Amino acid sequence: MAFKIIEDGNITSVPGFAAGSAHCGLKNSGKPDICIIYSPSGSVCSGVFTTNSFRAAPVIIDMESLDNNNNIKAVTVNSGIANACTGGQGMKNGRHMQQITADALGIDRGQVLVASTGIIGKQLPMDKLESGIKASASAMADDGGDEAARAIMTTDLAQKRIAVELTADKGRKVTIGGMAKGSGMIKPDMATMLAFIGTDAKVERDTLDRILKQANKTSFNSISVDGCQSTNDSVFLMANGLSGLNIGEESIYYKEFAEAVTFVMQELAKKIVMDGEGATKFIEISVSGARDDAEAGRAAMTIADSNLFKTAMFGQDLNWGRINAALGASGCGLDPDKVDISVGGRMIVKNGTGLDVDKKAAKELLEPQNIKISIDLRNGNGGWTVWTSDLSFDYIKINALYHN
Repeated sequence: MAFKIIEDGNITSVPGFAAGSAHCGLKNSGKPDICIIYSPSGSVCSGVFTTNSFRAAPVIIDMESLDNNNNIKAVTVNSGIANACTGGQGMKNGRHMQQITADALGIDRGQVLVASTGIIGKQLPMDKLESGIKASASAMADDGGDEAARAIMTTDLAQKRIAVELTADKGRKVTIGGMAKGSGMIKPDMATMLAFIGTDAKVERDTLDRILKQANKTSFNSISVDGCQSTNDSVFLMANGLSGLNIGEESIYYKEFAEAVTFVMQELAKKIVMDGEGATKFIEISVSGARDDAEAGRAAMTIADSNLFKTAMFGQDLNWGRINAALGASGCGLDPDKVDISVGGRMIVKNGTGLDVDKKAAKELLEPQNIKISIDLRNGNGGWTVWTSDLSFDYIKINALYHN
């Protein structure tokens, strides 16, 4: 069951999913700041959430909702205010968002999930939210995904969306589409990011949970912009079953479907890194030869989170010592005399020691926007890939003046 990318696809490219958006005054820019994703037939839904102890009210509400309901019809998302660290009032406001949405769509409150992103510590202005939710419900459209992808943006500069179509036997088709937001405070487990993925495949909850958690490991939990974990991260995978194609673990299509979900999530994750606050570089770090995959992932992420490494990439400085130092600090089992490192296919470290690379060659390796770093620890069969960005002057400006 091969899949193809749908040009300009998004979550509403999936049959049975619609979206509506509005501006309700949470953003001073006048741009859309609230949206509803809606599947009238209902969907089986799986979610993964931030592990931050200061979980935002929407995260707590959604975890409870998914424990108690296996038929989700709507997700309401606001940007501009995170509804995090807002105490009991924040919980009341989040539940009120659910109820307003339910009333506007004529569904049960338990069939509504909510998500928020933006500034921590502010209470949601519920009068504005109510008007925005009602306006979003009135604007519901089968092609509303693009506008919804804009509505969830905060410091994002670009929409993040994708959809793919899979063809099974007898020409039957299954679609997977999604959208995401995220630009700063991006760190695994998870980060300031939201992602909403829908499919018209028929999938049981346990199977959907398994697919989402596995795909999340190699996508949203394998990226880092600044190593800062957030309070609001949520990823939802919703299956409304309208295609009639059943994807169970015994299905001949299970493997291909899971791979397609992983592809969609990885593409969204990469778009988040590419749009990292102030980023000028998109960097892929692949570690091989580790004792196991977990150690390879830890080694790659330690490099990705190193401010010294990230600033060197911004300055186009081929400072391989910073990579070695991060590897040595990762706790990954390695022999320093066996480590090989390549950039753009050219080896710069052999057996733990740097090779001569002249300034012209170094510039050619680090000048491109996309940089691939390969590290072989020569200590086992484990491997992992993470994606990160550089750390620029603009990142400091954006975050120093975030409230202004």
